[in-house]
Amino acid sequence: MDQTEQWAERLVEAEERLGEVYAILVELKGELKDAGRKKDAGALDEAAQRLGRYGQMFGELRAAWSMAED
Repeated sequence: MDQTEQWAERLVEAEERLGEVYAILVELKGELKDAGRKKDAGALDEAAQRLGRYGQMFGELRAAWSMAED
């Protein structure tokens, strides 16, 4: 396994962990919204969106590495 494959595997692991955190934040956001804490829910929504963008960026980076090797 070359260095790029190792990095790609680590990015996959990071994406998976971000996905877990994202799911927790979305669930908590819903609970806060139901409890009438809309500002807090909005703050968590912003954080969840950022995590989603990071995950997307990691996927794009892995894809770029894959294309560079072809």
